[in-house]
Amino acid sequence: MRNTLLILGIAALSACSTPSSTEQQALHSGAFEALSLYGNARNYPLGKIPDGAYYAAWEAAKDLPQHHYTRSTSWSSIGPHNRAGRTLCLAFNPLNANTLYAGSASGGLWRSYTGGIGTEAWERIPTGFPVLAVSCIALPADDSLTIFIGTGEVYNHQAAGTGAAYRNTRGSYGIGILRSTDGGSSWEKSLDFSMSEEQGVWDVAIAQSNPDIIYAATTAGIYKSTDSGDNWSLSLEIDQVTDLVVHPENPDIAVAGCGNFGSPGHGIYNTTNGGSTWVKATTGVPDEFFGKVQLSNAPQFPNLVYASIGNGFGFDDGASWLCKSTDFGQNWTFVNTTDYSLWQGWFAHDVAINPNDSNRLAVIGIDVWTSSNGGASLSKKSEGGIGFVNPPIEGPDGFENFVHSDCHDVIWHPEESNTFYVASDGGIHRTDDGGNNYYSCNSRYQTTQFYNGFSVSAQDSLFVLGGMQDNGTSRLNAEVDPLTGEYLTWSLQFGGDGGWTAINQQADFISYVSYQFLNVQTWDGIEYSSLFIPVIQPVAFIAPYLLSPSQGNVMYAGSAGIAKSVDEGASWTMTNGGDALDGNPVLSMAISAYDNNVVYAATAPYGGNPSGVFITQDGGTTWSDVTGILPDRFPMDICTDPTNDAVAYITYSGFGTGHVFRTGNYGATWEDISGALPDLPTNAVIVDPSFPSHIYVGNDIGIFVSEDSGSTWVSYMDGLPEAVMVFDLQIQQQSRKLYAATHGNGAYWSDLEDVPVSAAVATMDNNWSIYPTLTTTGFFLETSGQMKGEQQLMLLDLNGNAVYSTALPAQGSERQWINLPGISTGVYFVVLSDGTQRQTKKITVL
Repeated sequence: MRNTLLILGIAALSACSTPSSTEQQALHSGAFEALSLYGNARNYPLGKIPDGAYYAAWEAAKDLPQHHYTRSTSWSSIGPHNRAGRTLCLAFNPLNANTLYAGSASGGLWRSYTGGIGTEAWERIPTGFPVLAVSCIALPADDSLTIFIGTGEVYNHQAAGTGAAYRNTRGSYGIGILRSTDGGSSWEKSLDFSMSEEQGVWDVAIAQSNPDIIYAATTAGIYKSTDSGDNWSLSLEIDQVTDLVVHPENPDIAVAGCGNFGSPGHGIYNTTNGGSTWVKATTGVPDEFFGKVQLSNAPQFPNLVYASIGNGFGFDDGASWLCKSTDFGQNWTFVNTTDYSLWQGWFAHDVAINPNDSNRLAVIGIDVWTSSNGGASLSKKSEGGIGFVNPPIEGPDGFENFVHSDCHDVIWHPEESNTFYVASDGGIHRTDDGGNNYYSCNSRYQTTQFYNGFSVSAQDSLFVLGGMQDNGTSRLNAEVDPLTGEYLTWSLQFGGDGGWTAINQQADFISYVSYQFLNVQTWDGIEYSSLFIPVIQPVAFIAPYLLSPSQGNVMYAGSAGIAKSVDEGASWTMTNGGDALDGNPVLSMAISAYDNNVVYAATAPYGGNPSGVFITQDGGTTWSDVTGILPDRFPMDICTDPTNDAVAYITYSGFGTGHVFRTGNYGATWEDISGALPDLPTNAVIVDPSFPSHIYVGNDIGIFVSEDSGSTWVSYMDGLPEAVMVFDLQIQQQSRKLYAATHGNGAYWSDLEDVPVSAAVATMDNNWSIYPTLTTTGFFLETSGQMKGEQQLMLLDLNGNAVYSTALPAQGSERQWINLPGISTGVYFVVLSDGTQRQTKKITVL
């Protein structure tokens, strides 16, 4: 019970309280920091995503060969299905209110036929396009088969904002507007932004009186179609149009909210001539604001429009304005200035008019508010801080007044006057009593956004930890779903933006979680306690730390310098004589599987300084710069060959360079092995301990594998969405499972095949032997003269950890004694390789 209360308290603190100076770093919201990290990693160094680059990479990926799958090697979901990620929009089928659509921030389009209720509530709708962020959904009032979706999560574009806000605040990719005319079975491009992916679409507004007329609110301005989306023309060129409503009786009259981060021309505009001209409101609305505008109207009250306007970007500049027009945007009045959006005025707020009573409003920001008098007064109705640790799939995920913080969209049920839905960073919530009580509608809505730093126990394939955007750190539950036989639910371990995790590979009752800026907690089987890690500024928002796979008491943690602990994090010292590596924040790290003195670390570009890669082979006493030919991009992941730590792989984000590099000599030289991989951000890399020539990488489209150390690549996507951002990969050697942590579609696993021994390796098998295979101190290794060149011999435990390694000189046919001092009793694999061949035999130490 103590653990449960502790977790709930920390979740409340991280979701509702202003962060401490350690957590906060800058006076920006966590959402800003998260999106800045995401955007910077992809935009650098060009300041933007090259036109058409993402779509071209997706097209190129489709041309790659497919991996040969068996049933077990296809990907299977492991949830979470009982909690969800950031959700941008909701929409009803106009002819059947039980059908609800949801657009996620990086997990695509979803549909429920039960209004989000029940244990089988949601299904993902594939579009056949690389659609990650669905920012708006629109259906004509009299047609349930025609669906438009706007794509891309872009809060800032081109001239919008300056300084820290410039171009950083963008989420996942979009390609414009897609249209389906068969209820979502097939899709086609309507407004094509696939060659300009910096642009996004925030709203599609279909004229109720003439569904051929459609307006689109985009980051590049207002577009209009008069032929149901076949063709579009630019009606108003202005940055960041965030919302738009059309008069229900006159398609020539429309109102648009424009701007974010104080972009030029920001304000509320209206047209009365079909978009030929647009007039900016000058009274009844704020003259200046730094956030975005959200609008609401209802067909039952044709001339009424409400506007929610936010200001907040940092913790010290929050402000909100609720404004009202009774002549559809011609004139405005201030209604309320309660600051419901706080520091998220650029990111998360909205207003909705009850279709049965124009005085009843649902207003959202950090939390949910309601009004019964047209907005004159607002009553706070939700708390976002306390959620259940282990909610059931069908919900609820918190107490009666729980709605996850940072709310993006709110819609009233068209038939139930007391029911409305809220889309937030925690998925979807519903109230049936006007906002007094809520329950989650996230069953099978698999949209959580994992970061790097996913971890799995060496002893238990079901002990999995992962940190998620604004959803804390969770653990996979070892509970089989009775309907599917799958593992789909996760339990909350800690709050905040979940960061890197780690599990002691020798004693998995010891584990670690973290949140923003290297705030690390350790779990000792009873409770969490804080680690006090010394840092050198700057520190990455999601900062790395590692446990040694072979000696779990040894830890390394990265800021601008590297801290080291040899007592499970109880005490720390700064390595490198207390100096930073290059002054940039460390973004990725890897430690040898068998020698905790060998560590690779890579820094992100910062303050005009390029990225760098460093290695220590003496436990951190000295670090060497081994950047060499590596590109100046964000280094997203590093891994070492579990059988030979001189071999390491590193992946890079961005565009226009190689994305996967290999060294075979501790970084002295690097080789670009990207080959035919698509040119786009590559976030994760892992080596199969049983077959070190098998390299798996995850990027912003999916997963790819090379079975020849990077010479050739094939797609490894069976069972995954058509496009999915993979942020981390891990292997559990005992069960031979590969895990994928995605940023938008939760987690998956796949069985790794035990590859048949090739003819070449079979020949090698005939040229060496070991005896005795039951031993207490060592064994004889006998090789034939057919084996040439230097050989490497390793001893691996059943978890794939190397416990012994030695180089054998090229001496032809001979017998030699291999001494095994201090090796614990158990079964081990003896691995012998000569650079071109590799074979394994089994031995038991008594």
